[in-house]
Amino acid sequence: MPTPHANRTHNSAGRWPRRVALYCASAIVFLVVTAGFGEEFVVGGAAHPWTESGITPGGVIAFVEDIRSLTEDDEAIFTVEAGNVDWIVPVRLDPGVNIALGLLDRGGSVDINLSDNQKDADELEGIINGDHRVAIDRKWVDGRALVNNGVTLFVDLGARFGVNRIVFYPRMTPQFPFGNDFMRSYDLFVGEEEDPNLAFPDFSESDNTDTTVVIEIDAQFVRSLALKSTLNAGFEIDEIEIYGTGFVPEAVYESDPLFLDDASVWGQIRWLEAIAGDPEDSSIEVRVRSGADDTPDDYYREIKVGGVVTGRSPDDAFGNPLTRASYERLLRLDEPVIKQTDAENWGQWQLVENGQILELPAPRQYFQFRVDFTNATLTSSRALAQLAFDFSSPPVDGLFAEVEPSTASISETTTFTFVTLVDNDSGRDGFTRFDVETPTRITALHSVTVKDPSGTVTARGDFGTVDVDEMLPRFSGEVTLTEVDDEHFSLTMPRVVQDGASIEIIFDSAVFRYGTRFRGLAFAEGSTLPLLTEGGNATSAIDTDDLLVSVSIGATVAGPLKLSPSSFSPNDDGINDDLQIDYIVQHLVALSPVTVQVHDLSGRRVRQLAHADRSSGQYRVEWDGRNDDGNLVPPGIYLIAVEVRSDQGSQRRLRQTAVVY
Repeated sequence: MPTPHANRTHNSAGRWPRRVALYCASAIVFLVVTAGFGEEFVVGGAAHPWTESGITPGGVIAFVEDIRSLTEDDEAIFTVEAGNVDWIVPVRLDPGVNIALGLLDRGGSVDINLSDNQKDADELEGIINGDHRVAIDRKWVDGRALVNNGVTLFVDLGARFGVNRIVFYPRMTPQFPFGNDFMRSYDLFVGEEEDPNLAFPDFSESDNTDTTVVIEIDAQFVRSLALKSTLNAGFEIDEIEIYGTGFVPEAVYESDPLFLDDASVWGQIRWLEAIAGDPEDSSIEVRVRSGADDTPDDYYREIKVGGVVTGRSPDDAFGNPLTRASYERLLRLDEPVIKQTDAENWGQWQLVENGQILELPAPRQYFQFRVDFTNATLTSSRALAQLAFDFSSPPVDGLFAEVEPSTASISETTTFTFVTLVDNDSGRDGFTRFDVETPTRITALHSVTVKDPSGTVTARGDFGTVDVDEMLPRFSGEVTLTEVDDEHFSLTMPRVVQDGASIEIIFDSAVFRYGTRFRGLAFAEGSTLPLLTEGGNATSAIDTDDLLVSVSIGATVAGPLKLSPSSFSPNDDGINDDLQIDYIVQHLVALSPVTVQVHDLSGRRVRQLAHADRSSGQYRVEWDGRNDDGNLVPPGIYLIAVEVRSDQGSQRRLRQTAVVY
């Protein structure tokens, strides 16, 4: 299969939203997808069709040009607008199709509980491939006495299906007229896993008189079955046929490593999604990774001597290097093979949400994604189309950065030194915009110093205190502070392009949880897709080689609470009309409910100012002196209460304020 290349469609006008309405059986889903500055790679269309861009481990993905063709009682299961084509969807079983056919290609198997010298691989395969010349032959003939009581056939479908009918029979053709040699007494076991539970049969028959046995069961997810003879009488099995209904419960699509014309940085990922049945009963998970070559995984074969593993080899038994195809083939043959990520050249899989910005190692020239479908019922599923991601050439080859100090006190303002070293051996165009992500708004930007590879200062800015109501842009020397908010600040400077150049930024901020990671972002001219800094040795003056700042592990999640002014007069005279409430949430590892309320001295709630899920950080809310009914409160002393509910329980901070007129 040729390596897919990027379909380079440049969007020079910025971000243009595409609104897509997906009319589903149970809901109408509107998705807004946007393409950013740079280029867009779309899988699931004319340039990169699904069938040529990846594989389907397990073989239970259907490629559907018109999703409306999937119907139930002449009604479309998925209803979408015309023009949305080339979907992938978990297989929906045709009740008349024998799903035992092809189970070996799906990674399934068929076996019998006999010694190796009594097994015949061709006979085993013959009972699930539709060949009526080959059968499992356990007939009594002259000179051959067989023990058949307890002989059990095991069938692994290779994936779970909604099974509702199982059929088996002997050969009944003019060439092989053995219709009377059917199994006369048996137990049938079915299971959702690779091996069924043999403790209790799901169906038993001790006096079978049917040449063709048809067992109807309630439709259920089945991966494996076992058919056990419970009588010593001879028999043969020509075919075991398995039929079902509904969508399969799990399905996977894994793309090939997608080749881009240049090592790239990443933007947004997005896709179209349609739903059948109850949305709560199905899900799609998309995972992505980036790499430097076209072989994201290493494959090995275990070497055994006398049944003992003595090592492993990257080659097959004939000395040929293992590939994904040969690995999959050996896996289907139940050979001991191993797959592991090439950690030197590829990142680990990351779970992503529809519409999010990718945070993958960059710049990298290869991109890969994996789609996992999960359906909880036979009538529920999802379909996916037009998976797209944005990418762009980076401003330089790489950025290595480190920060000090590497430890800080929780919630306390700390002066940090952030140094970035530029890697640009290839001579890319460089950048003039550089951002730093921070856990809270900076209160001071002491200095920004740009140096060339020799250490000579080429640009500098000294800004000092940065007020909340700072008028921006703010200029100092050759550097401009263009933007400051609660999560980052932005700088522009003379173009940074030389390999070995560095940027030192000294600023004041605070951290609110253990393990806060700072990050720098450099933008190529006209691009909104940044190159992110990586932790590394950026300067001999700092020995952290990392961007992680730790704090002492604590149990106090409700941090400092500050009120300004201490008293206020909400009389609309323009002086101290509102109370400003600044509070800190800290040490949280997940979103937790936070409530801000006003109480009088009797404890009665006067006003609820905020109730929302918060992460660790600094927040602000204002009180205008009114109660929940919108009326001004009488003068007096009031309590401001901030309550944080986390896994550690509920914690509260209280401060008092005075309302005066």
